[in-house]
Amino acid sequence: MNASLGLLTCFIYLYSWVAFAFMESMWSWEPLLSLAGSITLFIVWNIYMLKNERNRYWAQAIFSYLASIAIFAYFLS
Repeated sequence: MNASLGLLTCFIYLYSWVAFAFMESMWSWEPLLSLAGSITLFIVWNIYMLKNERNRYWAQAIFSYLASIAIFAYFLS
């Protein structure tokens, strides 16, 4: 699920940039708000799913989330 959230974060960020701020900086408000919302969704999902788990599972969740974003960005470039 965390890898899916990572890919969804990339798609939502790019979609909001194209829809609202195309040809402007990728650091404009709409894309950054979508990025903040996606990260918030990631945190809320993991708090719900991992509330009774150890730190090891949080590390795995963060790694899978960031790795999926990195792989997506690599193939996009």
